[in-house]
Amino acid sequence: MLYYKQNITSLPTYNDGKFRLFEIKQTKDTYPIEYLHDTEKEIWFEELSISDKLRFEAEERSKKITCKLRIPQTKQINSLCVIKIGDEYHKVFNAYHFTNKDGYKQTDLTLEEYPRVKLEEEI
Repeated sequence: MLYYKQNITSLPTYNDGKFRLFEIKQTKDTYPIEYLHDTEKEIWFEELSISDKLRFEAEERSKKITCKLRIPQTKQINSLCVIKIGDEYHKVFNAYHFTNKDGYKQTDLTLEEYPRVKLEEEI
């Protein structure tokens, strides 16, 4: 008797929340001022746990990792982006783009504290 393995895939779910995407820009003055440009994009995410190894390596570089997220693949997100979750701003420390075992393209974002918040409208 022949047995057929059904090809079962698991759809990614992003139901832990959504964030607003900002880009870091600078004025063209002699002494540039850094500000955030609102891209007006909101992206749903899945929250991941931060491993002890990642936390230790970040502390060695004096970085404060705040959280790690997984989103549908978005290659426009890089280390010059800031995301807003609720009332808190987080800078993208690392963006890792990949294809999961079921063939879905995803991006993992490692986030760090972003204390300097100056929006475009304030400049």
